[in-house]
Amino acid sequence: MGKLAYILDGDNVRHGLNHNLGFKAEDRAENIRRVGEVAKLFTDAGVICIASVISPYRRDRDVCRAILPDGYFIEALLVSMIRTKYQ
Repeated sequence: MGKLAYILDGDNVRHGLNHNLGFKAEDRAENIRRVGEVAKLFTDAGVICIASVISPYRRDRDVCRAILPDGYFIEALLVSMIRTKYQ
């Protein structure tokens, strides 16, 4: 039997649950904390949660790591270079 999984996309979360937050450092911290809390709810229900968010501050990621059970927070860094050509 397969596993249930859900992608918790940062943009979608900002349109709903976190619609009242901006992009200042403290708002970003609260956004990531809330995503961590939602990820924990999914995890508690046995659902694999993949949170796709921009989280530039290590301290915010550490808050999420502390919310989830040991071994359930796996951090992946995706680096992409955007090149723009001006004419």
